[in-house]
Amino acid sequence: MIRFFKELYLTGFIILYKIPGKTLSSRSGTSVTAIAVVEWLFLAGVSSWIDICTGKRFLLSDANSLAFSKLVIVVVFIALGFVNYRILVTRGHGIKFERKFDNLQKSKKIILVTSCCGLVLATIAFFICSRLAYQHFFHIIPK
Repeated sequence: MIRFFKELYLTGFIILYKIPGKTLSSRSGTSVTAIAVVEWLFLAGVSSWIDICTGKRFLLSDANSLAFSKLVIVVVFIALGFVNYRILVTRGHGIKFERKFDNLQKSKKIILVTSCCGLVLATIAFFICSRLAYQHFFHIIPK
């Protein structure tokens, strides 16, 4: 099971990495940024549910310290980007999997790509539902 999630993570990198017409560094940067965005959406959704379960506003959601909250969001996103870049590009795990991906059976490729896209859509839906539940729980009216 862990191997499957590892392959899903690497497939997420591969999907954008294989876009033709871009330089190598541009493709890898785009892929890493997309993965960091999906991870950040998941963490923001989890943060919303922590707030709801505890009944208090968490660090990323505190309206009283909006400037600090924005700083934390930026720092977390940059940290996710650096960690993903280190794993996928610098250490070469994403590049190695890209070479292996071409030699996989067609059915396994389809399963991995479909599962990866489904996981991204599920993460986006989780984030949206979490933020709506957060706004409803704390009686925040969206502007």
